[in-house]
Amino acid sequence: MNFEFKVDAEIKHEFLDTKPSKTARSNRFVLKFVDEFEQLIGKKIYNMSYGELQELIAQFKNSSLATITKNVSILRKYIDFCIEKNIVSHMENRLAVFTRQKAREFVSRQATEYKYITREELMKYQDMLVNEQDVALLEAVYNGIRGRTEEGATLEELINLQIDEKSSNFRNNVLELVKNNGNKRSIQVSDRTMQILLDAKKQEFYLSNNGEKSEIMRGGIRRTPINQVGNYVFRVPGSKKYELINPVLINSRMGKIQRWIGNKYVTIHSLYMSGMISMAKDLLAQKGKLTRDDYVSICERYDYGNGDPQKYWLTLKDTVQQYI
Repeated sequence: MNFEFKVDAEIKHEFLDTKPSKTARSNRFVLKFVDEFEQLIGKKIYNMSYGELQELIAQFKNSSLATITKNVSILRKYIDFCIEKNIVSHMENRLAVFTRQKAREFVSRQATEYKYITREELMKYQDMLVNEQDVALLEAVYNGIRGRTEEGATLEELINLQIDEKSSNFRNNVLELVKNNGNKRSIQVSDRTMQILLDAKKQEFYLSNNGEKSEIMRGGIRRTPINQVGNYVFRVPGSKKYELINPVLINSRMGKIQRWIGNKYVTIHSLYMSGMISMAKDLLAQKGKLTRDDYVSICERYDYGNGDPQKYWLTLKDTVQQYI
């Protein structure tokens, strides 16, 4: 989608042309927001005072420190680009002094409060769901069963999850997680988690509308068979279907779960991040402080960073520190 910039349109497009296509798309969204603010106050971003720049930053949906840091980085680079083009008479980038510590002040308090789901809240939400498959969906992601965040890999570990009750892995509460590229990793889970996943594997009928009667449906509640597919946990409901669950159905199911439990912030991403935050808080309670090695171990446990936990531990630390 091409936005119609009103302020410094040529410069903004020239800046975007220097970026790879995917980067340009995300940068374009930020610059459109900037363009609207420039029109609103009648001043170009590179001429805004520090106070005006802070007001601009506050307008973004700053749901995490990582989000605001990324947005500010884009703004800073754009101003530097304008300076290089000799259109900034004072030659000063006033965002250069915007620190990481300052960024913390702009994280949305509401988003911060609701995006972290405690283990107790997770259990409360699970108690509100009647289908074992839905209960297990929340449980699995909270335990880091997700997969890579790239094309062709969406929720691969969740989709490929199997439980063999005759195996030593099952007896030891170990789950083997399989990616679509064949790579595997193993995690150990609690008795409770293993039982929840086993119950989901054994569920025979999916109850529509979370078991609530519907006036427009004959009989009130539809009970759709869930056929067994080997040892796979998550399958598609349907009397003639023998299929594994897929990303489209998972996302649709999550939208319904949000309505049933009354919390729109319960998403795949928030569940996944909340699981890591909970693990960090548990370690903090045990040890009194969290070290770099602790954060790396959490990244490894959740495969945060797609096999490169050393690269992401600082990002995780920034997230965790919002909640401790």
